[in-house]
Amino acid sequence: MKNVENRSAHTALVTGSTRGIGRAIALRLAREGTAVGVHGQRSDGSAVVAEINRLGAKAFFVKADISESQQVQRAVREVESALGPIDILVNNAAISDYDYTHAWEVDEATWDRMCGVNLKGVFLCCREVLPSMLERMWGRIVNISSTSGIDGGTSGAHYAATKGGVIAMSKALAREVAHLGITVNVVAPSKIDTDMFRAAAPGKKREETIRKIPVGRLGTPDDIAEAVAYFTAESAGYTTGQVLVVSGGY
Repeated sequence: MKNVENRSAHTALVTGSTRGIGRAIALRLAREGTAVGVHGQRSDGSAVVAEINRLGAKAFFVKADISESQQVQRAVREVESALGPIDILVNNAAISDYDYTHAWEVDEATWDRMCGVNLKGVFLCCREVLPSMLERMWGRIVNISSTSGIDGGTSGAHYAATKGGVIAMSKALAREVAHLGITVNVVAPSKIDTDMFRAAAPGKKREETIRKIPVGRLGTPDDIAEAVAYFTAESAGYTTGQVLVVSGGY
């Protein structure tokens, strides 16, 4: 069995980690010595890999469309070949729809793509890494959802449906693998200062949003990374099937 007492013995795959929340998560794990598989679909991950290397941890970049099972299989094989078996999975990659107006105006292709990346992609990544976690009887899976998956949010019915699906799937999976040394938890952010948020809430809308947040500011990617770090820690082995909302009280 892999030495799970030493954080530096772990290998993580963080999807959508070339920027924003995913990048912050990758760097947070790397600071504790975790080797990190950096993933992106279109973006280049070389800068994040270099940052991780400067922290003294190993990293490897893989490009894949997580909505395609064969690409997920290839990506996991490449990361494990470069860094070792994946025992920490953070499903962060997701897309939004900046053109959304009303649910009845969403076309089928947009619905399918949203579900493919935000929900199916999470399932495919979990399915691919679980066998090796089961072999070692240890693993940490953290799925990034959204408060939209709890209260409907403002990003669209299709987005909320996928994020709600992530929560439900995570709770079901947590029950299945809890007795096998694997935890599955969810972090649900709201109003985080990322490129995605800036595109959805520019200018005056951004200021209006901040006024509604009780702590008086937008969240940062590092705020989410800290929540993920708790769930992936050795000490969190008794916490599974949970949803941690990180919203500043919004």
